[in-house]
Amino acid sequence: MGMIITVDCGTTNMRCRLYEGNTVRAEARRKVGTRNTAFDGHPGKLKEGLRECVEEILEQSGLEAREIEAIVSSGTLSSDVGIYRVPHVALPIGVEKSAAHAVMVTLPEITSIPILFIPGEKSLPEAGETDEVRIVELVDSMSGEECEMYGLRALMGLEGPFAITLPGSYNKSFEVDGEGIIRSMYTGMCGEFIAAMSEHTLLRHCLSDPVLQTVLPERLIFGYEYAKAHGVSPSLIKTRNVQLWHNWTRDEAANFFVGAILCDDIRTVLRIVRDDRPTVVGGGDPLRTVFATLLAHEGVKDLIVVDDETARIASNVGAMMVYREHIRQQRA
Repeated sequence: MGMIITVDCGTTNMRCRLYEGNTVRAEARRKVGTRNTAFDGHPGKLKEGLRECVEEILEQSGLEAREIEAIVSSGTLSSDVGIYRVPHVALPIGVEKSAAHAVMVTLPEITSIPILFIPGEKSLPEAGETDEVRIVELVDSMSGEECEMYGLRALMGLEGPFAITLPGSYNKSFEVDGEGIIRSMYTGMCGEFIAAMSEHTLLRHCLSDPVLQTVLPERLIFGYEYAKAHGVSPSLIKTRNVQLWHNWTRDEAANFFVGAILCDDIRTVLRIVRDDRPTVVGGGDPLRTVFATLLAHEGVKDLIVVDDETARIASNVGAMMVYREHIRQQRA
């Protein structure tokens, strides 16, 4: 495989890296994601961000576009709020199915390099399901986390079935069987929820940016348990009260806030925890540490926490696995 540029774009960030084999030769990022399309009503900022990232990578590496084999895009760029829509694929899904439904195109307004768009996934109820609660529960989707899982599984040598949670702008929790096939998924708003409440409410005046400067396990767990007992909404306003009238530091209050606001996300992960399989915690820090701390507090025994470097490149590795399989299928 020649030079590949990987693109991992989510709700708030776009990250691009140039790979020569398994070595990163250059990288670029922009603080732009599909939330911009949701706000603006068009994907202009996404296209601009990708074009700028590709140009920056070419400049860093001293390469020309014709020397790049392909751009491989995982994440939300293939969604309805991305830049090239590819229909979501229904679960169950693994590398082969992702590759079979991926689409290679050229978008001259961005670059002359061909781009492989890897589709997202959707979870649907079985045909004939009439229970409205069950239908709402099962209707779900994700974009990009499947590649992160493919990469983690390969890099960490994960064998057998496992549960996995990948907190970020959103949290995706899903079950993976012994063949590396995703069987179910559940979504929480996670980082988006934290951002919304910390940036657009009265709490903005008592929280830092970023919210969590230092993880304080005792205060984190306190907030989580308080929300379990009293509800998330009544718990969040306590973030301000404990600073004004109970002499808590900003860090202490922030940990309480994060523990409380993530209460339901953690409870969702607990739904797929089993004693006979490990639970993998990936995603970026500090949310990875937060989730691991709260899951351990809840008594999850076989907990595998991904290290920083593996977490950093997992999505890219998984996307390149899908790309290689796509090329193999096209040549078969």
